[in-house]
Amino acid sequence: MADTYKALSTVTVGAGGSSTITFSNIPQTYTDLRIVLSARTDRSGFPNDNIRVYPNGSSSNLSERYLLGFGSGVTSATDTSGLGAAGAVGASATASTFSNVEVYIPNYTGSTNKQFAVNAVSENNATDGRQGLTANLWSSTTPITSLTIVPSSGPNFVQYTTATLYGVFNADVSTPPATPTIGTATADNASASITFTGVSNAASYTMTSTPGSITGTGATSPITVSGLTNGTAYTFKVKSNNPFGSSAESAASNSVTPTPAAYESIATVSVGSGGASSISFSSIPSTYTHLQLRYIAQKTSNGSMYIRFNGDTGTNYTNHTLQGNGTAVSSNANTGANGTDIGASDSSGNFAASVIDILDYTNTNKNTTIRQLFGRDYNGSGVVWLKSGLWLNTAAVTSITLVPDSTNVVQNSHFALYGIKSS
Repeated sequence: MADTYKALSTVTVGAGGSSTITFSNIPQTYTDLRIVLSARTDRSGFPNDNIRVYPNGSSSNLSERYLLGFGSGVTSATDTSGLGAAGAVGASATASTFSNVEVYIPNYTGSTNKQFAVNAVSENNATDGRQGLTANLWSSTTPITSLTIVPSSGPNFVQYTTATLYGVFNADVSTPPATPTIGTATADNASASITFTGVSNAASYTMTSTPGSITGTGATSPITVSGLTNGTAYTFKVKSNNPFGSSAESAASNSVTPTPAAYESIATVSVGSGGASSISFSSIPSTYTHLQLRYIAQKTSNGSMYIRFNGDTGTNYTNHTLQGNGTAVSSNANTGANGTDIGASDSSGNFAASVIDILDYTNTNKNTTIRQLFGRDYNGSGVVWLKSGLWLNTAAVTSITLVPDSTNVVQNSHFALYGIKSS
């Protein structure tokens, strides 16, 4: 299948020259990019000026391997100083002679490292000429949104140097794509996710709300439209886009109404007569975004109370506390504990109250983080805590255990676990 090229921007250097050529705000709707450069610099000598191409302004994590041929031989080498497009003609060459360079950048919007393929030809119409083939790597998974071209040795590009950036679409098309088919809209907190059936030769899709004309874009189904108003009913239409235009909009989706993040009760535990040596929540559903634990509690004697996840009693917990008692403020840290200290009241008849957020509890790419607000008052003395805690484990949380240290939780202590929908 043939590719479709669309010129996105052309830069021609004017009188006085220019030290850089930059393409910014590159659309993210194409498959690949291509730069075509016709260049000279004002540096004396031939050629002695490589061209560097810097993605997103970065001059780090760049490497290259090149094969260079000239009139008397061939050389091959590696370089980590930047992306080389090799061989701009110096000022001692014929004034009307320019080097020609092509740079191809596949999958520039992808989440993998970026490859650059360079083909450069330099000829001074007198004593020297050369051709360079270069394979380059930018070790970054960031999509490319800008490209800056500079001579490596610090001179300027001379007048009439010209660079054109093309977007490459991996299909042979010359007309806008067909209209996609709308699917099902599902509401969330101030947003909605809408499915659709795509069409061939589309580079991207745009989803638009009614009311508000709020849009979301993407390359595949579903598309999320954010920034909606909770409590307002919305429908959505989708259109497809490619370098040659956009389709008509689809029919409208079903109507949905976004709602704020919802708290749903998962389980509660009330301590009966005789107290309890631990409190457990097991088989926690994985269908929420975050968890929140609320409790009022008292212990039979002085000591700590710890929160543990998935039955882990190891020493891979840490916490940091900022506390005040009405007259002074202090802070402390605890590392290697067998759980994060979350506290409870130790005074007979007085209970401590606490709210603990357990964030991204199903995300297996993150250690589990908690944040806590805690307070206890003895009708004359007391303390308030702001605490952060960390379980150094990326496992999804499926159970929570609260364990008093060498003591029991007393009767009428109450614990409630909630799931939080949305973010």
